[in-house]
Amino acid sequence: MTIFLVLVGAFVVFILSTLSGGGASLLLMPLVAVVVGVRSVAPVMTISIGMGSISKVLLFWRDIDWKLFLWLFPSTIVGSILGANMFAILSTEYLQLLIGLLLISTVFQYNQKETPPKFKIKAWHFAPMGLIVSFMSGLIGGVGPLMNSAYLNYGITKESLLGTRSANAILLHVTKIISYAYLGFVTREVINYGILIGLSSILAVYIGKIILGRMSPMIFRRIVVASMVISGCLMLWKNIPIIQELLHNV
Repeated sequence: MTIFLVLVGAFVVFILSTLSGGGASLLLMPLVAVVVGVRSVAPVMTISIGMGSISKVLLFWRDIDWKLFLWLFPSTIVGSILGANMFAILSTEYLQLLIGLLLISTVFQYNQKETPPKFKIKAWHFAPMGLIVSFMSGLIGGVGPLMNSAYLNYGITKESLLGTRSANAILLHVTKIISYAYLGFVTREVINYGILIGLSSILAVYIGKIILGRMSPMIFRRIVVASMVISGCLMLWKNIPIIQELLHNV
C-alpha cells in the first residue's frame, strides 16, 4: 500500500513538474524517503527523474535549444561528479537551507509585465551556473527548478525550456548514477524503486504535455515562479530542526 501511494504521489508530482518546468526532485524527496530511507533518496530520484527526462526529451525534441545544451554539457558532467563524491562525506542540511532561500527569492524577481530585465542572461552564462547547480544536485539529490529563472530571463519558450532542461538533466542524472554506483549507493532496492517511479513519471509527462499545449506563456511563467517558491518553502520546512537550532544559537 505504501509503494502504491508513493507511485500515485509521484504521478501527480511529475504532471506538476511538467507544467512548472521542473521541481519534481524537491516534492519527491519526502515521498521516496518513506520507502527507502533518507540515504537512498538521491540515487532513487536520480533514476526516476532521469527516466522522466528521457520522455520529455522525446516529446519536446524539436524545441531543444542545442546552443544552451552545449554550454551546459562540460560543466554539468564536472559538477555532478564532484557533487556525488561530496555526497558520501558531507552533511547537506545547510546547503538545502541556502537553496530554499534562493528559490523563495525568485518571487521578488518575477516580472509580471514582461518588460526586459535589467540584466540579460546570455548563453555562456549557463556554463558557470550549470557547474554550480549540477554540483548541488549531485550533493543533495536534486535542486528543483533553481535555474528556471535564468531560462526565463534568457527568453526561452515554455516548450524549449522543458526540452533543453530535460536534455541537460539526462546528462546530469546519468553522470550522477554512475558516480553513486561507483561509491556503492546503488543497490537492487534502489534500482527497483527508481524504475517503478520512473515508469509513473513517463505517463505523467505525456499527460502534462497535453495540458501544457493549452497553456499561455504568461500562465506558464506564473506557474514556474510559484513552483520555485513552493519548492523553496518545502525545503525550508523539511529542515525546521536546523533552522530552530540556528535561531537558538543566535
